[in-house]
Amino acid sequence: MEYTELSAYDVPPGEVTAWIPTAEPGTWVDDDRRLSHNHELHLDTAEAGSWIGSIMRLSGQLDATALGLALRAWIGRHEALRGTVEETPGGRRRRAVAPEDVSVTTTALGRFDGGAARGRLSDFLADHIDPSAWPYVVFATVADADGFTLVFGADHGVMDAYSQLLWFEEIASLYEKALAGEPFTELASATTGSHLDHAAEERVTGEAMSLESESVRVWRDWLTTPEGTLRFADFPVPGITDLPTTSVEPLPQASLSQWLGGPRQARVLGELCKSAGVSFQAGMMGAMAYVLRARHGVERMRFVAPMHTRYTAEHAAAVGWYVGLVPITLDITGAQTLPEVAARVQTALGAAKPLVPQPFARVADLLGVDDAPHFVVTFVDTRFIPGAEHWNDWDARTLRAPVRADDEVYLWLVRDRDGLNVSTRYPETVAAERVVRDLIGGMSALLEEIAQPETAGLEGTG
Repeated sequence: MEYTELSAYDVPPGEVTAWIPTAEPGTWVDDDRRLSHNHELHLDTAEAGSWIGSIMRLSGQLDATALGLALRAWIGRHEALRGTVEETPGGRRRRAVAPEDVSVTTTALGRFDGGAARGRLSDFLADHIDPSAWPYVVFATVADADGFTLVFGADHGVMDAYSQLLWFEEIASLYEKALAGEPFTELASATTGSHLDHAAEERVTGEAMSLESESVRVWRDWLTTPEGTLRFADFPVPGITDLPTTSVEPLPQASLSQWLGGPRQARVLGELCKSAGVSFQAGMMGAMAYVLRARHGVERMRFVAPMHTRYTAEHAAAVGWYVGLVPITLDITGAQTLPEVAARVQTALGAAKPLVPQPFARVADLLGVDDAPHFVVTFVDTRFIPGAEHWNDWDARTLRAPVRADDEVYLWLVRDRDGLNVSTRYPETVAAERVVRDLIGGMSALLEEIAQPETAGLEGTG
């Protein structure tokens, strides 16, 4: 599975149609469940036109009635998609609408060739996603004689990356059932917990935190610079994020997705991690750290690691923002082999893991932090997500909107059925391009080296 921008997806020519959820004003009701601190921070800082989403291709002639039912049912099954937030004199108030009161209207946008269709989809998603206004998710199709491409874009405040991955199987199944005549009431029947409940519980957790909380102390120490200010750590290679500001608008971020290795490399790395007693996540992040030291002499680095908060079975397949941030401090001085480096990562992850349920937005509120993460490393294992075996047939991709930022480097490390992938975004400069491509090339070479028959059974490269 690749996590890319829409510009990297091969959209076919065809008839482009927008599918937009609607609900009559009188159908909305007040909901006393409170927003999470994370959602409130998102509302304060997110910009309209920023979105995440997914895209896939389904065979067979598009049946508009069945697809409309499937889209309505998907929204109906997940409260996060049919709740909204209103600004009132007394503060923000949540409101919700029942599944049966959500409709989906269609608008023909025209027939386009592949490049123009992709551009039209991009403009449509950017124009219709606003964190302060429902609907928080919109859809579009590109239909041709052989099938149709289906894409959605959603506000990040109601959805995480795992929700993007769950969508493929769920929407394909709902569409198939709608084609078979299954009624809306059955299609829309919820099979998961509600993220609105999760958010309310997270709010309680956040309000119990104070300046004396251990999690706040850890974050304060991690964020404090030698000058005494509170700032997130930068990517550890100098010169690619400490850029002189020459314009008011930040630089565009370049986007890159690349395969680091296939099933063989993934299998051997897994065996190496197992023998070392560390997780695969530690192995992947360890490979990153190993190469940063080999290529740039970096032995100490700090980054933010997002980790999931899907702690109960009822929320395992729910749509919502189930993510906590933790600060990672990694020192690999003296660790010679990849397993030794991965062991250091494992220790660092273990030390930070207790902070996952403590919402960083509450930490930021208590400490007065107005900075955003600069260096973020995520790991996701997608092999066992429902429908993963069909993703190649569906040409499935998860998507993110283009971003502008002078000082951000994000890495998404992925293990899936096809092997190991890395997606990244970084400042669109010659220096950043060179360093990031060098890092990715070095990780690929390292994974290939440990997968060679003559080294596969060893302790790892040194």
